[in-house]
Amino acid sequence: MKNLNKSVWLICLLVLSLVVVACGGDTAEADVAAPTADIAETVAEEVAEPVADVAEAADAEAVIEEAAAEPDDSASDEGEEAADNGDDGTNTAQTAAQELATAKASAQLSNQRGRAIVSARGNHFIVDSVPPLEGPNEELNPLDMLLGSLATCGIFVAEKAAQEQGFPLADATATVQGDLDPTGVAGSGTDPRIQIFRVRMDLDGLDAEQSALMVDEFKARCPIYTTLSRSADVEITVGDAEQSAPIDGLTTATASAQLSNQPGRAIVSARGNHFIIDSVPPLEGPNEERNPLDLILGSLATCGSFIFERVAEEQTLSLTDIVTEVEADFDPSGVAGADVNPRIQTLRVNITVNGISQEQANMMVEQFEQRCPIYTTLSRSAPIDVSLTVAE
Repeated sequence: MKNLNKSVWLICLLVLSLVVVACGGDTAEADVAAPTADIAETVAEEVAEPVADVAEAADAEAVIEEAAAEPDDSASDEGEEAADNGDDGTNTAQTAAQELATAKASAQLSNQRGRAIVSARGNHFIVDSVPPLEGPNEELNPLDMLLGSLATCGIFVAEKAAQEQGFPLADATATVQGDLDPTGVAGSGTDPRIQIFRVRMDLDGLDAEQSALMVDEFKARCPIYTTLSRSADVEITVGDAEQSAPIDGLTTATASAQLSNQPGRAIVSARGNHFIIDSVPPLEGPNEERNPLDLILGSLATCGSFIFERVAEEQTLSLTDIVTEVEADFDPSGVAGADVNPRIQTLRVNITVNGISQEQANMMVEQFEQRCPIYTTLSRSAPIDVSLTVAE
């Protein structure tokens, strides 16, 4: 703009000089001819420079417009490939960005009716079937494990988050209730899923604001919560806050957990049974005993095994053995505090049976998917892939 103003000024001076020549005759023409030529040359140089700049800019703009108009072949190829895979490319990017871990647990019926042995990461423990399946229900049962997994996960997250933020957490307890219709487990055709979870937390040493922050951490970092909250309402209250009443006509199952005097270790209580649960590596837990993920996967494995056992009895089938293996994929970085949902994204259930035909085994899978409250709850949270092997 500065060069352009200067050029305009020089042009005006040249015009004025020509006017003087026209008015002053030969003498004036002679006097001004030389400076006029110099001015004209200067004007030409001054004007040429901005004009060249404008032309160069115009050429650049044309190149940009041309490039924008040309299709991006590589992007088109990627889009076509994503379309062939059934997505818009977003899923591929998300999958690539995630580092998923796989948790595993298995269950096998024992030689005692209604009793199974669960194995997870080198730990082995007994689980009993429930009254609607005519189980003994003396040891830990699948519902105890499901509720205990949510209770322990909540207090372990609170323990770690309080440590991270310097909060004076002296003790933590959580009591979890779940309402369900047990007639569906017995085979009435009613969906036996857990319809609501109620969690009461006591966080000793924290004020109301700090307790609220711990609840937020629980909701964001506990993979049990972020999974189950997709299947039913999870109501969390702290201290003396009022809790909703159980749903009329449903049965309420209960389990509780309390931090021990050992960091990352809790004691779970359910129907007179007491057992140790450990926190997980993303929360810097010892992870030596059973952990919350072992519990939730073991609950699904044993529930399936007990449904198979009971259906075989109902229909007098010669089921001689069943082993149920469960795997779950999740992102542990979310448990550690990354801005990632740590929910279980996929569940795989592998069932191996002996003594029955393929047709009979297929029928039992259908019963499992209808009558197991753990399955009907978790299937609302994540896809469950059930595979079946009938041993010779």
